[in-house]
Amino acid sequence: MNNSDIWEDLKFFVDTLKILPVSESLNLSESGSYCVSTNTDFENWVYCPEREITPEMTDEAARFFREREEAFMWPVYGGGTEILESVGLVYAGDLTAMCLDPAEIALGREDEAVRIEQVTSSEKAGIWAETASRGFGEDSAPENYRRFVESLSCESGRVRLYLAKYGEEYAGTFLVTCEPEMIGVYYFAVRPEFRRKGIARAMMSEICRQAGKKKVVLQSTPMGRKFYGAFGFEELFRIPVYSTESDIF
Repeated sequence: MNNSDIWEDLKFFVDTLKILPVSESLNLSESGSYCVSTNTDFENWVYCPEREITPEMTDEAARFFREREEAFMWPVYGGGTEILESVGLVYAGDLTAMCLDPAEIALGREDEAVRIEQVTSSEKAGIWAETASRGFGEDSAPENYRRFVESLSCESGRVRLYLAKYGEEYAGTFLVTCEPEMIGVYYFAVRPEFRRKGIARAMMSEICRQAGKKKVVLQSTPMGRKFYGAFGFEELFRIPVYSTESDIF
């Protein structure tokens, strides 16, 4: 797997956000640069092909999100960070591109206490939104985030959302992208009170089973690198992320 495969997975995910009914977007260039707002506090992105960043498109993107009072993530692949900094954006940290070959992983025995369920209804989408929010340290899921998740769950041809149930409680979430050559992982989270119970391992094992012979890829925040590395993910490269504020992870 080469670096461009990881970038293609991220593009596939952000392209999916762009087509959601709850989203708004602005094209920044004829060759495919754009920014997308999901009208939430969490998932607003700029996608820009390699080495295409210009001061003009940077100003346009910053204005787009400033008008909506939203933070955003601008992952940079292939150069252009000096332009972003020159017009006032700040380095917010790195996403780490990582890859796993499921054939090299011993999945082990099923844990009967953990059950994995696909989200197929508005009710389950609401549960997913609440579980993911708590897994990422929020007290609850805002209504706009619930609408976003419900909209995302309808794109089952491109992405699939899953819940992990521990006993009678929903404890974890993840999303996989449905791509021909690989599976991408997003929103991998476990509620704090259910950690160290084997839930994250059960979720990752389910992802590997679904992947089959496909590679599994993700872009980890700093918090997740240790877990993914322990599971067997190989670190490929770092993706610098820029925004109007430094605390976006």
